[in-house]
Formats: sequence, C-alpha cells, structure tokens
Amino acid sequence: MADAADYRKRAEDCARRADEAHDDYHRKNFQHLATMWAEMADKAEGRAAADKEVTERETLDDALATIRNV
Repeated sequence: MADAADYRKRAEDCARRADEAHDDYHRKNFQHLATMWAEMADKAEGRAAADKEVTERETLDDALATIRNV
C-alpha cells in the first residue's frame, strides 16, 4: 500500500502535467487528479481533506475518464 509521500509525489506530477497541458480538458482533469492525490495523502496522514468539492465516486469517475483519454 502506498504512503502519504507517494500520494504527494503523484499529486505534484499531476499538477505539473496540468501546467503543461495544451488544452482545458486535460488541464482540468490533471488538476482534479492532483486534488484527489492530495486528499488521499491527507487521509493517509489521518487528516480530513479540506473543502471537498465532489464525492469520492465522482472523483474516481473523472480520474478514470482522464486516464482513458490520455
């Protein structure tokens, strides 16, 4: 099982990819993935993620859609 540090690295990678994205669709999805990984890191560290915008199911669906389209 991955730990919080691994989740944070993944969040940073997604944030970098969002910055490098050439279109809004991919930028938005990578930003969303970065948020998801950061929230997972928070949970792994025993903290509740602040100001959650979407349900976990919507987050997973969006992440899977991004992966399919990359």
